[in-house]
Amino acid sequence: MPQRETGQYQKDEQRDLERAEEYEHTTMRASAIGTNKFELSTGIIIAARFADKLRRVALVAFGKMVDRNVVLRDVAELNQELYEEIVNKRKIGKLDVIRIVVDAEYDEKENKIKFSNIRIQHFVPEDECASRENLERLQKENEELRSKLEKIKQMLTAL
Repeated sequence: MPQRETGQYQKDEQRDLERAEEYEHTTMRASAIGTNKFELSTGIIIAARFADKLRRVALVAFGKMVDRNVVLRDVAELNQELYEEIVNKRKIGKLDVIRIVVDAEYDEKENKIKFSNIRIQHFVPEDECASRENLERLQKENEELRSKLEKIKQMLTAL
């Protein structure tokens, strides 16, 4: 990801903080699932906006219990991982519609937010699904994923 100038970063951070306050009063996308643990969701968005949305949701969820810099640091690390997965591995276009849901838990001892159970949902337009070529491609991809999943299950069972 390209580096931003410090001034631009500060403007983005201020904008995110303002939007986080707005989200807190309107549409919070974080659900408490335990002590210091939340399920964060971006809602349905275009892929190009996932990092901003996830950062804002995390600021709303953890803003009152965790230092803002810790939230920003840890979400930035997660966003880098998600970028790699979304853009480079899954080849999802920046205008494609997605939803990201992730469990996040604050570890007080390590002063770190730990993320787990990351789910990236990619929504495919109906007309794209309806074409025979795409249907066959999706079926093949589904079978490959099932095969990989079975191998992983076997490896875990062997442990």
